[in-house]
Amino acid sequence: MAGADGACTIGARHGKSAALPGGRVNAKPHDGRVRERGGQGVQGQVPPQHGPEGKTGAQRRARAAVLAAGISVRQTDVWNGFGPPLGALAGRLAGAMAHEIEDRRAFLFLPIGFAIGAGAYFAAPYEPLPYVGLAPAFTFAALALWSRARPFGFHLFAWLAVIALGFAVSSLQVQRMAHPVLAETLNAAEVAGFVEAAEQRPRGSRITLAVTGFTRPMEHPPERVRVTLAGRDPPSVGSHVKLRASLGPPPGPAYPGGFDFGRSIWFDGIGATGFALGRPQASPTPGPLPWRLRVATWLDEVRHSIAERIRHALPGPEGGVAVALVTGLRDAVGEPIEESMRISGLSHVLSISGLHMALVASTVFFLVRALLALVPGLALSWPIKSWAAVPAALSASFYLLLSGVEVPTQRAYVMTLLVLAGVMLGRPALTLRTLAVAALVVMALTPWAVLDPGAQMSFAATLALVAAYERFGSYVTRPPGVAQDGSWLGMPRLGMPVRYVAALVLASLAAGLATAPYAAFHFQRLAPLSLLANLAAMPVVSFAVMPAGLIGSVLMPFGWDAPAWHVMGWGLGVMQAISDAVAALPGADRGVRAMPAASIALFSLALVVLCLSRTRLILLAPASAAVAVGLAAMAPRPDLLVDAQARTVAVRGPDGMLDVMGDRLPGLSDRFAVEQWLNADGDRARVGTKELVARAACDAVGCTLPLADGHLVALSRHRDSLEDDCRLAAILVTPFAPPRDCAATVIRVDTRNPTSSVAGYLFGDDGERFVPGRPAKGTRPWEPDVRSAVSQHPGVTIIKPASRSTGTWNPPPVRPDAFDNLDAVLVPDDVDSDVPPENPAAAQ
Repeated sequence: MAGADGACTIGARHGKSAALPGGRVNAKPHDGRVRERGGQGVQGQVPPQHGPEGKTGAQRRARAAVLAAGISVRQTDVWNGFGPPLGALAGRLAGAMAHEIEDRRAFLFLPIGFAIGAGAYFAAPYEPLPYVGLAPAFTFAALALWSRARPFGFHLFAWLAVIALGFAVSSLQVQRMAHPVLAETLNAAEVAGFVEAAEQRPRGSRITLAVTGFTRPMEHPPERVRVTLAGRDPPSVGSHVKLRASLGPPPGPAYPGGFDFGRSIWFDGIGATGFALGRPQASPTPGPLPWRLRVATWLDEVRHSIAERIRHALPGPEGGVAVALVTGLRDAVGEPIEESMRISGLSHVLSISGLHMALVASTVFFLVRALLALVPGLALSWPIKSWAAVPAALSASFYLLLSGVEVPTQRAYVMTLLVLAGVMLGRPALTLRTLAVAALVVMALTPWAVLDPGAQMSFAATLALVAAYERFGSYVTRPPGVAQDGSWLGMPRLGMPVRYVAALVLASLAAGLATAPYAAFHFQRLAPLSLLANLAAMPVVSFAVMPAGLIGSVLMPFGWDAPAWHVMGWGLGVMQAISDAVAALPGADRGVRAMPAASIALFSLALVVLCLSRTRLILLAPASAAVAVGLAAMAPRPDLLVDAQARTVAVRGPDGMLDVMGDRLPGLSDRFAVEQWLNADGDRARVGTKELVARAACDAVGCTLPLADGHLVALSRHRDSLEDDCRLAAILVTPFAPPRDCAATVIRVDTRNPTSSVAGYLFGDDGERFVPGRPAKGTRPWEPDVRSAVSQHPGVTIIKPASRSTGTWNPPPVRPDAFDNLDAVLVPDDVDSDVPPENPAAAQ
């Protein structure tokens, strides 16, 4: 019996179908065991390939065509008023979206919507109301339920509801963890608290204190402060100390649009930073140690004891890297090693994240499964694969605690648990749906992860890896030239190495290309030779370094851990040699200019469409990437940069490159602000060079640098220079109040309350514009509200030139938007000068 009749007869004989009124047949899906044996039916018939909803591919295509036709008609009617081409384009787009929806890919776009909502919240210039996002979320959810009979409308409203939900969850989570931020500088303030974290630095050390008391009464004191110590021997975690320190608000971006360090550490609970004046002293505890600190103290002791054992076996630089990989303590990793690995593209090895968590969990999983498989009774009768996932999850949990529960490790841990849960339930271990669930969980718990460079690069790399294996996995399982017997090009036993190399090439290409835009946006650097470095180093890391580290940790209680550390040290030495060799090649380190936020948003859109779309919508990816490159190329570069303390000023000279002047020349070109400015300018090679300060003309009271048009920018370090600087310079940067008849545009920075850097853009005859790195209005919870704390002393004040010129240069007109978001804008008559204009030197 053949054809459809035969199939129906077989189904009826096995009780798989039943006749319904009207001649319809209700057929149940084929038995899964038939498909596992190869899917061959009776008389050679192949059962239909059922999709996720039990429909065949032909049925899904037919339904999608009908859905697309309905949507296309409606969209064409709307757009035909603008001409037939737009109507046809709308129809094609509608058809592509209908195919994506029918193929059950819509769920994969939910994390994208949640991330858009979270990004909209964090980009808002003013703090939204705490519950305002819930209203549109419930509204769009209700509209989605109302339109569930219309697939396109249902998915559209559901996606809008997820966007609104991302906004609402972000607002609620920020309000839940809101804590005060120090709004003014405190000199020689005495602070007491429990040591929550301690780390050694290349110069000195740093501790985080859970504040228990301030000597100075404050209405809203910060709950945690981070203090830098001069010595390299910080107090232990859990101890209660008191110290004198100069404290201030957490630092903002080094330039407008740069990474906001203050916002980043605010999400760690830190409300002030500073440096200690002297050594911290032990003090009596005001009460019992909180349970969180007790756990942190125990974990810190375990981490340091493991670190001592590793350093005893590996006293060289390999020991510092081994300690970083096992415990997360990166104190002993030298800056040359880190820089070499950044240039070569191997820096991801040093940061405990998905790679390390996956290697630890997979090593335990396969080891336990292999041991259970040695018992035939267990292997044949029980689900040992699911059993092996349990100790793998426990090992991942212990590794999370041991490594310090850092944010990247938390993300990797959530992803690992979801994968292992899929293994326990017999579902595919790593799919795009698993990644989507992990992203939703991470963003719901920590919405600020959308701003974190590590989170962006981690999810981008994982998305690209899963999508690449989904589309090109067949080339890995059966590379060209590999035969059924495992031979390659006629050479036996070479099929497995060829498959491994193919998988490594695919993984390195996918992850490298996916993370490159984020590395360029956040760090202004690319590693074009990272593929070469990863191909050479990752086999050593996967098969020697991480397994040896895991074995050493397991054998440590028995005292036989030293051999494992030696193997790990050998692997790290090989990895470092590869990193140094690649970093020394010409063109290994490429600096790029800072790009606007719109560019990284478009690059993200291109990545998402490229990885998730299966229709012609994929053509949006290259178009989006091209627009992103164009926006980055057209982004204006600042002509003037001033740090928050007015100690360092950069000016774009006649050659188009930045020159630097400051309050003192020694060490000026190595300052952190200078490094950030040059990185943003794509000119990292000049960091630390003498040519940066070669054009600066300095004397005892100040410095000057020429602009591209030849006019001068002056940095006044003493009140004696104000009169001459006002007469001769076009722009004056000073911490002092200038004379009322100053002819220059004055950027006055109050060093008592440094809040933000400033960037200046000059437009020739069209005027000038100044942009702060961070507003001082304190409109967001992580921004210090300087105005409310010291309203008479705003951090940055732009003073317009006097109406009459007293010098040889008439300043250009001021643009209407020249002072947007600055602390204060004054005309000369409003200047609250602390220097009498008739005698600038009187207030010495």
